[in-house]
Amino acid sequence: MGQQQPPRLVLAGQAMVHWKSHLEEALCWTVLAPIVRAKRQQRQARRAAEFHDRQRIDRLLSEIVRQHGDLLC
Repeated sequence: MGQQQPPRLVLAGQAMVHWKSHLEEALCWTVLAPIVRAKRQQRQARRAAEFHDRQRIDRLLSEIVRQHGDLLC
C-alpha cells in the first residue's frame, strides 16, 4: 500500500502555491516585472508544448489503432 500524506501537509502545499502566486502578482508591480513576465511566458510555453505533444501522441495512437486494430487483438 502506498503511503498517503496527512491532510495537513497537502493543505500546507496548496497554501504555499497560493502564497507563491500572490508573491508573483506583487512582484509584477516592481522592477522585477520583466523577470516575472519572462518566467510566466516560459511556463506557458512549456505547458502549451506539453499539451500539443499529448494531442499529437493521441492522434498517432488513434491512427495506429484504426489501421492496425486487427493486429492488436
